[in-house]
Amino acid sequence: MKCLLSSLAGAVLAGLMCSQAVGQPESDNLVVHIDGQVLNPGSFAFAPSARLSQAAATGQVSSSAWFLGAALLRESAIEPQVRLKAGVIFELEVNAVHAKATGNTALLELAQRLHALVAPFPITGRVVAEMNPLKQLLLPNNELLENGDRLLYPLRTDQVRVVGAVEKNCILPYVPGMQPVEYLESCPRHVMSDPSNVYLVQPNGTVNLAPVAAWNLRPANVATGAIIYVPLRRKMLSPEATGLNEDMAALLATQYQLGGRFDE
Repeated sequence: MKCLLSSLAGAVLAGLMCSQAVGQPESDNLVVHIDGQVLNPGSFAFAPSARLSQAAATGQVSSSAWFLGAALLRESAIEPQVRLKAGVIFELEVNAVHAKATGNTALLELAQRLHALVAPFPITGRVVAEMNPLKQLLLPNNELLENGDRLLYPLRTDQVRVVGAVEKNCILPYVPGMQPVEYLESCPRHVMSDPSNVYLVQPNGTVNLAPVAAWNLRPANVATGAIIYVPLRRKMLSPEATGLNEDMAALLATQYQLGGRFDE
């Protein structure tokens, strides 16, 4: 099968990768779907030893693709994410019951709003992976493909989303170098918010805890397309569901594109 690469990857990648893709499915081949900002979208068969770089070469990733926001979706990650979403919904429902029992109307309102946010989330199977074809030249960045993998390459966004324990979920313009606490100035926190930290969900699916209080403030890199999740105060949560914030951040990291859902 003849492979053509965009000018971004160049002839070096072509020579290393093109021979690995196979055009016709065989019983022991892997079938991988490639879509988005690629010149050659579709489903392709690969040898069992093929890696991400071979898929990038076969799909001919465009120079307009946004690698940091690109997504690798795996069938093997579906079941754990089904359990994760079910756990988040359970924790929100438990906290709603706890809020009613304790007369905490602020917690009840927030738990119900977060439940409405999470309920439509698709189970994506997204896993963290290096999606830049040039960086995939290093073997540690070049994972083996799995049967049923989907590789999606979107256009770059210029927005940052702020969700969680805020008065209203926000979509804000991305400003290079701007810190989480500065984004929060444009998206006021809820009375139930944790004042000390936020979860920074980067567009590649990685999650970090970012301090935002005066006593623990440290610089943090907020990439364009990131989600800032403002956690609820742990001491106000139900004792049976104190892991809500960590699970919510992990679930948000699986949502490679969320459309206008946070506009609500």
